[in-house]
Amino acid sequence: MKNDSISSIISLIFNTSRRLHQQAKKENDHPDPFSILRLEVLHYVSEKKNPLMKEVADYFCITPPSATSLVSPLVKSQAIKRVSDKNDRRATRLSVTPKGMKKLKDGFGKIQNRMRKILIKLNKKERENLIKILKKLSSSREITKQK
Repeated sequence: MKNDSISSIISLIFNTSRRLHQQAKKENDHPDPFSILRLEVLHYVSEKKNPLMKEVADYFCITPPSATSLVSPLVKSQAIKRVSDKNDRRATRLSVTPKGMKKLKDGFGKIQNRMRKILIKLNKKERENLIKILKKLSSSREITKQK
């Protein structure tokens, strides 16, 4: 794959992401630009089952203080609760509350509706190919260094 095509892919990913944010702004159901990221945090915490705050920071490639800033509004809104680790009192684990699970379900529903509006332009075969490509990319464990 040439660098030109890689640049095109990156640009297209950014453009698609921007369209999703514009659609959300137009629908006025997510005025907070970080709400999609916070929804990702809810999703991660629900899947990992009580991860440490450090694990959240590592997953999102941010510092622990940044992870705290990201999680704190979710704690304040009672979507996530902080729980002291049973084995290490210095460690903080996170768990999703029933209220958080509802926010997660509602948020994913809204994202699905937005994505449907964008992906409707693809025919069935194109959607199947997109799924296959995204699965392949997301299951790729190795990141190669370019020389």
